[in-house]
Amino acid sequence: MTGKHGVARLIPSDSVSGIYSVSLGLFLFSVQDVIIKSFSDRYSVLQIVFTRSVTALLIMLTVILATKNGTSFKVHNLWPIIFKGTCGFLSYLCYYMALTGLPLADAATITFSAPIMVTALSAILFRESVGWRRWCAVLIGFVAITMVVGPKGYFNNLSVVLALTAAFTYAISTISTRYIDARDSAITAAFYSMATFLAWSILVSALVLVFFEGNEEGPVQLAFLLRRWTNPTEIDQWMMVLLGFIAAGGFYLLVKAYMVAEFSAVAPFEYLYIVWGALFGFVLWRELPSIWTIFGITLLIGSNLYILRREMALRARTAYRRPKIPHR
Repeated sequence: MTGKHGVARLIPSDSVSGIYSVSLGLFLFSVQDVIIKSFSDRYSVLQIVFTRSVTALLIMLTVILATKNGTSFKVHNLWPIIFKGTCGFLSYLCYYMALTGLPLADAATITFSAPIMVTALSAILFRESVGWRRWCAVLIGFVAITMVVGPKGYFNNLSVVLALTAAFTYAISTISTRYIDARDSAITAAFYSMATFLAWSILVSALVLVFFEGNEEGPVQLAFLLRRWTNPTEIDQWMMVLLGFIAAGGFYLLVKAYMVAEFSAVAPFEYLYIVWGALFGFVLWRELPSIWTIFGITLLIGSNLYILRREMALRARTAYRRPKIPHR
């Protein structure tokens, strides 16, 4: 018997804290998706990203100055962080554009193929050992994505291409993390990554202004990118600023989750993001997931959790085989 507090005794307190952090962080990012999707017919995605990045960068700057006295501005290897930030910018830009033509649950599910891509790319690019079981899980994951988008004819939808591109660039961003110098803190990497977001939003906005501004003909996804910047209403302006707070708070919560708890305890709860997407999509836009989407989500989550289980088993086996250093 576990008694009155049985659950708390079975789960370490640091894991509970990590689970709460990742759950709240993903809820915030789901709220962010709702706001951006509601803005997609009125504002430019670049205007939204710019405002979001400036706000989040100012928040991070304030935290760094208040807690580190400026020492966190020092970076030992900047280029991997810039590369990661660039991939992150492309990933989020494509994902936001994909939201204009997909239900929230479908967009979130397709984008969550990123962990599957990380496993495949690690084997291809870095010759990491991936056994047949994990390759089967990767294959099942891609079958799951096909189930989500195929039966509905979504393969002809530009939003599907954008969501898959978002997943791929996010996977590249995840892999690039291994090149960031271990001496650089998480807040340092986050600050310069967000600065890269801001720089790219300014550059792409300038290119759009010179060559494409106001060209809203064609797919709604491109109209969201090429639309002129406009003066938002006071409420909408504050909502864009709120996106910056959500970005800063969400990133902090996710970083905290993986700092205080084991990866194996926290990672499965990332799939709450799909649940939040489905819930918000139904409540706000009456987007009811089809049976194919439900099957696809189930397969995708199952394959990702199996890959996670194999990763943790291999880590435990490697640690067990590592020769112990005798105490002196």
